Amino acid sequence: MSKDLWSFGSAEELKKQTEDLPDAILKEQIWLLGEKTGFILYGRPVFIKVDAENIDYRIATMFNVVVPVLDNYEKTILIMYSNPEAEYPVAITVESSFEDDCEHFYPAYTCNNRDEFEKAIKEILASDKIMHMIQLLFSKASLVPTEVE
Repeated sequence: MSKDLWSFGSAEELKKQTEDLPDAILKEQIWLLGEKTGFILYGRPVFIKVDAENIDYRIATMFNVVVPVLDNYEKTILIMYSNPEAEYPVAITVESSFEDDCEHFYPAYTCNNRDEFEKAIKEILASDKIMHMIQLLFSKASLVPTEVE
């Protein structure tokens, strides 16, 4: 007979306990992009192990916007840097590439708690530059006829 000594009952319970962590918040925003655009555009997280000496974080999570009808064109809008076993701090670069960040790491935001993180993500996603890019990609994708039309 085995005994379960874990303090959580299921994956669903663990998911609920972690919904306020940066990865879960970012994942929700990635999902919402697809939902809000009818999946004409959608978000895709890309995870990369960080080995750069000038970056004090071990994981990079890229938030890519994907446009399926444009041959799956992808554009990175932000990269969140974090450490595997810590909630915070996290650093965020905007409209940068992982390669550029490895050469010169200048995060636009460093967040030490949930409020700072949510404020940063909201500022980024609602910024004129990101909204203009989303509008352009949505418009271009909407021009391409689909099989349903």
